[in-house]
Amino acid sequence: MPTIRDVARYANVSVGTVSNVLNGSQLVKDETRQRVLEAIEALQFHPTAAARTLSTQRTNLIGMIRTELRPQNQRIEIDPMVLDLIEGITAAAIESSIGLTFWTIPVGRKEMDVYKRVVNSRQVDGLILFALRENDPRLAFLNEQEFPFVTFGRLDRQDTDNWIDLDSTYGIELATRHLIELGHRRIGYIAPPSEQFLARQRWQGFVNAMNAANLPIDHQLVQEGDFSEKSGQAAATLLLERAQPPTAIVCNNDRMAFGAMRAVQAHGLVVGQDVSVIGFDDLPTARYTHPPLTTISQPIHEIGSALFNLLVRYINRDAVVGLAGTLFKPELVVRQSTGFPP
Repeated sequence: MPTIRDVARYANVSVGTVSNVLNGSQLVKDETRQRVLEAIEALQFHPTAAARTLSTQRTNLIGMIRTELRPQNQRIEIDPMVLDLIEGITAAAIESSIGLTFWTIPVGRKEMDVYKRVVNSRQVDGLILFALRENDPRLAFLNEQEFPFVTFGRLDRQDTDNWIDLDSTYGIELATRHLIELGHRRIGYIAPPSEQFLARQRWQGFVNAMNAANLPIDHQLVQEGDFSEKSGQAAATLLLERAQPPTAIVCNNDRMAFGAMRAVQAHGLVVGQDVSVIGFDDLPTARYTHPPLTTISQPIHEIGSALFNLLVRYINRDAVVGLAGTLFKPELVVRQSTGFPP
């Protein structure tokens, strides 16, 4: 952030002259005043923000730290859904002149080392967390430090209100009910990583839909993925090689659904005719797959914006009524990857 000294140096005047211009003093010559104003504009100097930073020790930065639970050969994959979330947060941040910094790290000892370094050195004013786990060490540490943070997601026993979430249980229930209404009875399920708390929330949605239709759950048709296309393809391959394979597969994100579609096609079957596949997220690429993917859409940009605004309120110690504990509803988007069973 540029300082008043930077403005003075740029305009070739004293700091006192810049201060006089900012305070509207009539003692400054018009030519000098114009030079200072041009310097302020060129450097995008914001005196109010600068003064606030000095007086409050704020960085005017918030941070996101993404933990990769299962890095493949220590190489971390890019998740388009996370990028969309960041875009929603960034759009809100731009409106407020607050910056955003982002890290991606593998799970393990280094994860908490990063959190401790960021918090203890006050590199940011607050943090946005997601992909919560049971007994999550991040939550325990940040609560102990009384450091401002909000979470995308919640725990069943979470007694705080610093979260915003998608109703994932309802989302998977929507997906499963759609397949049941089409006439499917043998439905496969590719689950999220078991480490993530949302895995149990989404499984409950699958159970709810199957129980409501009086359909038994065949645990031979349940596989776990890691949100990657590769894991979706591997899980679907195992399902399709069962003695009684599923006629439809529920995938817990679009990337795993893309992999599942590839597995179906590798078996010489037609997606949407021989085997239906449904995803979760509604990535922009979902409408351009072959065939276009039926999926569960979540308003990820709105969620990102809401997370940012909630965190800023916590940092400023403002009231959070109307934002904290918001549960967004997903929607079913029907395309050609689902159809009647053969």
